[in-house]
Amino acid sequence: MKKKRLLFCKRYRHWTPEQWKKVMLSDESTFRLVRMASKTVCRPSGVSRYDPKYTVKNVKHPDSVMVWGSFSGYKGSGGLYFLPKNVTMKGANYIEVLRDHLLVPYDIHECEVFMQDSAPAHRCKAVTKFLTDNNIPVLDWPGNSPDLNPIENAWNKMKNTIAKKRPTNINELKQALTKLWGDMDLSYFTNLATSMPNRIEMVISYKGNMTKY
Repeated sequence: MKKKRLLFCKRYRHWTPEQWKKVMLSDESTFRLVRMASKTVCRPSGVSRYDPKYTVKNVKHPDSVMVWGSFSGYKGSGGLYFLPKNVTMKGANYIEVLRDHLLVPYDIHECEVFMQDSAPAHRCKAVTKFLTDNNIPVLDWPGNSPDLNPIENAWNKMKNTIAKKRPTNINELKQALTKLWGDMDLSYFTNLATSMPNRIEMVISYKGNMTKY
């Protein structure tokens, strides 16, 4: 996998920030209704660490929703889609997502290439044919490379914001996510897209190993 990451980075090493702005970047992510971050709790001397007043409550199996989204550095946020609950993404499902949430934004954003990870559903013959038939070239993305995909930073930003809002049900969670996605500034997405040259150089300098991104 490190070899594949290096080959990818060397191939696209000379792409300019302007070229990366014309890439439609995509990914899926899971958002949970309750998201607790690691937290240090200070308590008075002599008080038990298990005193309810000084413990952080958590939910063992919170409800969640899986989201597919895309963006470009040229025009910002693209499509956003909430996958049906308990549905495993397969080629046929993914084609529906692309048909309904990629084709129009891809044209509006005047993109020149599409980025998706190497999940099995993304690489199946039916999906490849669908993208080819719609004249959408695809980057030969290396697997296990979340540090190369700028949309991961957007997902994390949204998760941190959602954790503060603390929605109480799935509908509230979806509404909050939709608003967050739509409200993100174009400059934020542009900065993410144009960070690609730095990400690529870092992967090369780390000889294919994971980076800080």
